[in-house]
Parts: sequence; C-alpha cells; structure tokens
Amino acid sequence: MATNRTIRPALIVVDMQEDFCPPHGSLAVAGGRGIASIINTLLAKPGFVVRIMTKDYHPKDHISFSSNHPGPDNQPFSSFVTMKNPAPGKESKTKPQQLWPVHCVAGTPGAEIIREIETSSEHLVVQKGMRPEIEMYSVFADAFGNCDHGTNAHSVSLDVAAVLKDQGITDVFVVGLAGDYCVKATALDALKVGFKSWVIEEGTKCVVPANWDAIKEELETAGVSIISMNDPIVRDTGSELNLLAMLHSRRPSMPAPISGLDKKSTDADADADANAALNFHDQRLPSETLPYWLVNLPRSQWTAECPSFLRDQSAKNINSLSTPDHLYIRQTWEQVKEITGTNRIDRFQRVPSELRKYLEYMAHIKAEYTSVMRFVIKERLGWGDNWEDVKPRGGPFEYEEDIRIIYNDWPYGVDKDIIHLVVWTKFELEDDPTTDDLTTSARGAIESYVQDTFRSRVPPELEVVWFKNWKSLKSVPGIEHFHVMLHRPDMAFVREITRGDVPLIERL
Repeated sequence: MATNRTIRPALIVVDMQEDFCPPHGSLAVAGGRGIASIINTLLAKPGFVVRIMTKDYHPKDHISFSSNHPGPDNQPFSSFVTMKNPAPGKESKTKPQQLWPVHCVAGTPGAEIIREIETSSEHLVVQKGMRPEIEMYSVFADAFGNCDHGTNAHSVSLDVAAVLKDQGITDVFVVGLAGDYCVKATALDALKVGFKSWVIEEGTKCVVPANWDAIKEELETAGVSIISMNDPIVRDTGSELNLLAMLHSRRPSMPAPISGLDKKSTDADADADANAALNFHDQRLPSETLPYWLVNLPRSQWTAECPSFLRDQSAKNINSLSTPDHLYIRQTWEQVKEITGTNRIDRFQRVPSELRKYLEYMAHIKAEYTSVMRFVIKERLGWGDNWEDVKPRGGPFEYEEDIRIIYNDWPYGVDKDIIHLVVWTKFELEDDPTTDDLTTSARGAIESYVQDTFRSRVPPELEVVWFKNWKSLKSVPGIEHFHVMLHRPDMAFVREITRGDVPLIERL
C-alpha cells in the first residue's frame, strides 16, 4: 500500500523576461514566450503555498556581458573569462564564465517580466545577478555553488531558501527560462538547500534545445524529478498537497481489488457521493487509493476487478486514467506546435474518460472485426474488405482515390478549437528503419500535399501542423496515415475535405 507524505509546495518561475523572449529579446530563447499560458495555469493553482518570480537583474558592468571585455576574445556565446569565487577564504578559486550579449540590465524594459505572464501582488519577485563580478544562474546560489546568504547578499534581493523554510515548504517546482541554464541551476540548488525538487517539462525552454535530453538526465541523476503538467502531483488543486509516494499512475502494475465491493455495485443513490469523492485530492476510499479503472465512473459502474480492456496498460495510460476529467489540463495550440515541431509525439495524450472509451471501443472492434485495421478499411474509409481493395492506383499523392481525409475518431486532449484530422493513404510513406521516422523524401511529399490541400486554402493567420506517428505509436498498424491539426478553421472547409465525416466519439 502506498504511503503518504504531506507536502507544502512552492512554484518558482525563472526569468520570464523580455530579453529572454522573442521577438526582440537580446538573448531570446526560441519558444520562450510561448510557455506563458502554461505558467499562468500553474500560477493560478491554489495548491502552491508560495509563488516566486525570479529576474536576472544585472548592473551595466556585469562580468557576463561580452561588451565589458576587450577583443578579440569577447564573442558572446563562444568566449569565456575567468571569474573568482566571492566566498571569504575562497578567493583563489576560479572558474570560466561564458560571455553573453548584454541582457536584463537593471531598470531597462528588457529586465521586465513579459506582459503575457499574469503577475500578482501576492507573487514574490526576486532579483538576482546584481553583483558585477559574479554570475548567478540559480536563485539559491551563485555560480560557485555558494548558498549562504552572507556571501550572496549583494547578488540576490531575497534569501529565498530562508523564506521557503519559514513557510514550511517541502517541495519546489521550477519552470521558466532557460532549461539548460537558470532553470537547471535553480532545480539543482533547491536540492542542495534541502527541498525536494521538480521541473515541469512543458514549462521550460532551452537556449540549445538539442541539449534538453542530456540536461534531463543530469537533473534526474542528481535527484530532480522531471514531470509533466498532467502528473498527479501537479494537477492537484488542494491548498496542501498529499503526495502518494508510490502513486498508481507512477507504477504500471495492477492494484489489488477493493475489499468489500461486489463484482458490480448497483447503489445508484451513492453516485453523487462517489463523484464528490473524486473531487477530493487523494481520491481515496476509506482504506485504499481509488484504482485507476474506477476514476471518472459513477459508483453504479464500479467493479471490484479491473476490466480486461484496461489491464496491462502502459504507465502513461495509467497516469491518464487516474486523472479526474475536471483536473485534466488540455494541451494548447502552442504546445501542439512545440510537440509536432520537435517530433515528441509521445507527449500527446487523451482526456482521461475519452481514453477509457477509446480503449474499450478498440477491444470491441478487435473482437468483432478481428483487427482494428479491417474495421477502419471497411467501415471508416469505405475501401472494401480485403487487401486488393487497398491496392494504390499510383504513386504517393498521385490520385485522389488513393487518399481519404476523415476526423480522428479519438482525438488527443487538446483545446476544443483545434480540429484533428487523419489523412489515410493506400500508398506507403517510406520510413527510415534506423530512426523509426519518415525519410526526407517522404516528409517532403507530405509537406507538399499539406501545403496544397490545407495551407493554401485557409487564411494565413490560421495555422496548420501535421505529424506522422512513429511506428511504435501507431494505433492502427498496417495502413499508412498521418495527422493534420488545424487551429480554429472554417468548419465549412472541414466538412468539405472530410466529405461530411463525423468522428466515432460523437456517434457513440
């Protein structure tokens, strides 16, 4: 049985400043402004006892500014200078300091929090990096790892560790800019000063995005937990969070049946009580944590054992199924673009109750049609009942009869103004076996088709993205298809290209 650990969490929003954000920031992080909506969602959660916003707040003569050093070895990003440890008795210790463009100078517009962040007088704003001769990426320590406020008193405006400890904070959640510098340093130093440390992945961006996987490994090795917005610890809305040290959603093994439940409960009068119980943050019955297969169900449908279609699920699916719908956070258009742009398709997920329906329906289809592929070919695409019927007339995108556009029957849990379509093809789209991804030529062919079929027919301000699932993520293997998402399209256009299609989720 899981053990409980009562936590008091703080949220630290790192350096969401104009100079770190496109389009005009002097040290802009790609996509930095786009995470504002995610951070606002977190800031609005009442569960965070303390909310802190950090700001780089440098003097004009700061050591990290390339313009403060003579050439030719003063190039931003590539040049380094020697920095001395400011701690008493450690002055002889040095380390290289990377040079940057001038950024976040105290009192300038570039040092201000971006307007997209919803600030409040309740948020603590902490300025750091104020001492000319020392760098300070972390709000807890300088670049040498000095955590004592006596050493850092002239570098940071507040002793954050002391404030958090005075408030009884146990866990620190970190988001902001940039993942490979100040977010990383803050998360690591939070551990050093005695807090459990978490980084919410969707809430950060890196100066060098390609470094993120290595950064995550470094953080996790040190003891920092990397989690998503829909992790149970984040989605909780209580004023004080109750963390299950081993949540069902973090362990894919099967929970034990609930003692005292019949095979199926028929107490319909208890439905209201059951739904109310689901609003309680730890979702617990008197003696057990509520199993994932009962979440989002009225009590009249509760069963003592897990239904067969929900057995042997991945940890990701169990995590989703464990989430009450009202706590699920839909992915925004900015997140969709980031996911598809970085080809991290595994980060898509469905609304919990819709995932359950999807899994149940897939089990039904397999039982009735022997395979999902056969059902799709016959019932959804109208291409017949055998392989001869799906033989292409020509090459990729050569003939319209080899292509069919329909709704995604079970769309991902994205904002409701995002339309999710699937383009099915009789012809193959070549994969690179070494990467599990499309070849360059296949990707170019799809891009041309999307341009001609979608982008050229919608106003420029209406964005379109596409992606193709990796082979390992295909829900219907054996038939080629790729996904197209449109943000706020003209529904008449959608009806035209789908020939009036209606997704299964709306028919059942």
